[in-house]
Amino acid sequence: MNKKIMYFVIGSLVLAVVVAIAIVRNELTDRVNPFLDMEDAYAQVEKGTQNYENVEAYKKDGERLPYKLDFNGFDSDKEYVIIKHKGKYVKEIHYIKKLPFE
Repeated sequence: MNKKIMYFVIGSLVLAVVVAIAIVRNELTDRVNPFLDMEDAYAQVEKGTQNYENVEAYKKDGERLPYKLDFNGFDSDKEYVIIKHKGKYVKEIHYIKKLPFE
């Protein structure tokens, strides 16, 4: 295999990985996606559980995120959270007393 073909194959693979990371939206790709910023969102979660799935989250101004989040919590008695996330990747959550836009 000559060097031009090898460089073309390697370049094509790198380009495919970058495009996949930019287009595919899930926890894994959003975590490493350089085009996304870490941001805060707010949500009301179900009491009595610590495994939250398909949670509708909102920006501080009350605008709904275009995707739902999945994450685990640590307090089954509280119902409002602030979520530090990068796309669908949830880095951390903190329980709060109420939502800022209500």
